[in-house]
Amino acid sequence: MSLKKEDVWADLRYALDELDRPSRDIHSRLTDAANLDAQSEDEFFKRLLQIGLLSTAYSKARIRADTKNAHEAIEKGLKAILIDGGLSENQVRSRGHKLHLLLADVQKHNITAFNELERCFDSTIQYLESVTSIQPNTNIVDYFKEHGKAEVFVAKRYESIEGRNNTAEPMIGYVYREIIRALLSLIFSWTPKDINHRIEEEARKAISAESKLDPAWDAAEWLSRGPVRPRLEVIENLKNNKVLRAAVRRCARESKDSGIQYWAGMLRRKRIAAKRQLRADQRVV
Repeated sequence: MSLKKEDVWADLRYALDELDRPSRDIHSRLTDAANLDAQSEDEFFKRLLQIGLLSTAYSKARIRADTKNAHEAIEKGLKAILIDGGLSENQVRSRGHKLHLLLADVQKHNITAFNELERCFDSTIQYLESVTSIQPNTNIVDYFKEHGKAEVFVAKRYESIEGRNNTAEPMIGYVYREIIRALLSLIFSWTPKDINHRIEEEARKAISAESKLDPAWDAAEWLSRGPVRPRLEVIENLKNNKVLRAAVRRCARESKDSGIQYWAGMLRRKRIAAKRQLRADQRVV
């Protein structure tokens, strides 16, 4: 079987682009189409209710589509790794849409790719625990067994006509993103950059770029002390250094990586909250 890696890459990249696509303002589009100002009072409220129902349904449709696209993209990526490693088309096809079985095959036949996927998954879980209240606290094998079943793909495909299947819970959207990112590199035998690595890399670049704001402060020396992310997450460090504050602001506003944007935005919100709390405490005193 001839494997066209560029085609698999394109499918993975498309799925990731769809996951990162900004939400469309379907509510405004429906409101414009309904021409509410020209309706009688009864028709006005009838159409207003319908707009609300359709807007909610559209949001759910996107979630279903994103789940299907992401599941299928990961399936293709894992199958591409296996086929490239010498497994036959029949062997790979026999796994169907079962991501956990495909992952087990990768673990058996390409331990290097499996270890890279595991590393990126672990980094994603650590990231989610640090920036959200989500605490999956699991490993990649168990997570794929629970959320990578074929039932997830099939249930989301037919949910609009068959209803919700509560036993087929998909992966967290951000986990889908990071696994797809990893596969984009692994199908070419490249080393993927996990979210922690990408944050570290972009934060360092931002600090160097903003160091001109305070020439007296030795940015190179500060960077040489080791990983910068843990130190940036100490709000006291941001409070006392305008270069670091500007670097975080740059990451939040200019990064093309949604994960880095969210991380930096979270730091800015924490710093603002700390400032407000300090002012409130001072007023009480």
